[in-house]
Amino acid sequence: MIEFLKAKDESSVFVVGDIHGEYSYLIEELNKINFNFENDLLIAVGDIVDRGNENIKCVQLLDKKWFKSVMGNHEDFCIQGLTNSHVEFYHKMKNNGGSWFYDLSDVERNCVAEKFKQLPVLIELEYQNKKFGFVHADVPVEDWELLKEMVLNKDHMNNGRSIIEACLWSRRIVEMETVEIAQVDNVFLGHTVLPEIKQVGNCTFLDTGGVFRDCDQQYKLSIIKL
Repeated sequence: MIEFLKAKDESSVFVVGDIHGEYSYLIEELNKINFNFENDLLIAVGDIVDRGNENIKCVQLLDKKWFKSVMGNHEDFCIQGLTNSHVEFYHKMKNNGGSWFYDLSDVERNCVAEKFKQLPVLIELEYQNKKFGFVHADVPVEDWELLKEMVLNKDHMNNGRSIIEACLWSRRIVEMETVEIAQVDNVFLGHTVLPEIKQVGNCTFLDTGGVFRDCDQQYKLSIIKL
């Protein structure tokens, strides 16, 4: 449910918004910023698959030592769609872009789902004397330590949703003017497509719609350095 990371002060850590199957575009953008695949770390805010055309390559990112990701709602689509026909129907809709998953063989689908089941809901990074949080969609309670406890206790509910569903699906904070999540320096999120990176208090929203860039030039894949 939670992965704890510690990066050396002299290393470089980057955060990327929702990749959505755009593997080549990701690598192109990493090369532009001289990302060092041997020494640097890239943390994704989830939704590494669906909508784009290189989903398997994006799944394989999870095997790279330089790449970490939290679970997004699209990874959860794959997990749930494996056994739930209603989720499968919704996942395969054009706007969700999940048909690639159901075109795989049974063995391949199970392998992908198993990889996604290993993803944490939260990542916590200790870096340069600061504590950074990573979650896909929302921070349902405004205290990072309390959120960690609630995620570990899966029975907690938040506005009719389980706490984990809220972390993967909610859009509460992105619509606020400001917020302060206690006991963490900054939290990085994705999920909500925005024309540019948005800072709400100490929460940074990074999904700037890179997968839609061919339809609207305002969109791009956002990568920032901590």
